[in-house]
Amino acid sequence: MLPTLDVKCAYSMCLGAVITLTGVNLWQRLAPSPNRELPENPEISKIIIPPLPTTFARPNLNDGENIGSLRVGNRTDRSVRIVLLSRITSQNEWHAIEPLNWDFAPNEGGKEGLLLSLPNYKVLIGKGDVIFAFATDGSRTYWGPNIVGETDAPFWDSQNKEWSMVLQP
Repeated sequence: MLPTLDVKCAYSMCLGAVITLTGVNLWQRLAPSPNRELPENPEISKIIIPPLPTTFARPNLNDGENIGSLRVGNRTDRSVRIVLLSRITSQNEWHAIEPLNWDFAPNEGGKEGLLLSLPNYKVLIGKGDVIFAFATDGSRTYWGPNIVGETDAPFWDSQNKEWSMVLQP
C-alpha cells in the first residue's frame, strides 16, 4: 500500500525544490568559472629531459646483465605517477603481468630519489623494461617512454647496482 501525500506537504516540497534550483542557477551565473584552458606559455609546456650525469657512463648492456633496483626522484612542483612495465623476475619469483605504478608528491625523493618496491617484493629492472612518468594534475606533462638501457633515463649506477631516474621540470 502506497502512502498518500498531503497537499500542504507536497506544496512545501515543490516550493523548496524551486527555490533551491533558482539559487543554484543564480550562483552558476554570478560565480566566476574557473579557467580550464591550458596556458599557451612555451616555457610551461616545454619538457626538459635531463642529460646523463657526467660521473656515470652509459653501460654496454647485454640481456641478463645490469639488472638492479629502480630509484626515482621528483624534482618538479607537480604530483607525478611512475609506471613500470618490467619483464624481469625478482628473487621471490614475482612476474609482472600488469604495469606497476607509484605516485610521487611534488619534490618527493629530492636529489637522490627513492628506491621503488612493492609491499612483499623487491622490484628489479633490466634492459628493455619501459618506464613512463606523467603529471597527475591534468597539465599533460610527461617524461618518457624511457627504455631501460636504450634511452638516457634511467641511467645505470654501477656502484649501487641500481637504475636511477630523476624527473626535472
